[in-house]
Amino acid sequence: MKYVGPFQMKQFTVAHDQCAMRVNTDGCLLGALAGEDEESSRIQHILDIGTGSGVIALQMAQRFENAFIDAVEIHGPSAKQASKNFIVSPWSNRMLCYHEPIQEFESGRGYDLIISNPPYFENGPTKSDNGVANARHALTLDFNSLIEHTSRLLKDSGGFWCVLPIERVDNMIDVALEESMYPSSLYYIKPEKNRNANRLILKFTKEKKETDRKELILYDSPNQYSEAANELLAPFYRGL
Repeated sequence: MKYVGPFQMKQFTVAHDQCAMRVNTDGCLLGALAGEDEESSRIQHILDIGTGSGVIALQMAQRFENAFIDAVEIHGPSAKQASKNFIVSPWSNRMLCYHEPIQEFESGRGYDLIISNPPYFENGPTKSDNGVANARHALTLDFNSLIEHTSRLLKDSGGFWCVLPIERVDNMIDVALEESMYPSSLYYIKPEKNRNANRLILKFTKEKKETDRKELILYDSPNQYSEAANELLAPFYRGL
């Protein structure tokens, strides 16, 4: 795997050269938005499913100062690197990474927030590195399994946040409804003002609520974040 230098955030550093999936905008947007409707002091336990480098978990640790964060990762090199990223972070005393599939994960507690940037290609060619293939394709964690185990681990009052390509959203919602999980927030992510949304950040709850719909335009011009995106990512990205 080609070496990629660490990703420098304002308050932490993310090494990701050994990870199946590197730091990316989708994940960072999820880490900046998930739980935005919660009082920080109420959130005690957070779970990141498929943590990769651990960047989203680290964002949550920065935002929720009272929370203990558990992360689950099936890809061995990614789990090892996420653990190291946690250890050298300012929040090492409340972050743990578990190298195991979510299907086997038992914590003995319910979670206030569960987050995931899940696999999203159920068909199609896979890459030669099996870790990358597992991360990008639903080879080991399809939506049914993700929702089933999220529901098992989520408190009745909790929220499950994920980010998906727009074409996969209906499938995820259908699967969630079968498990009595309901979409309560939909964030449509548009690359630019005059383009259609290509990503959606979703929040699911066990309680059926009116769905809140919002829109975020990512760029005003090439390589220039919009004011809203800039405000959202400024607590994390250097130079913003």
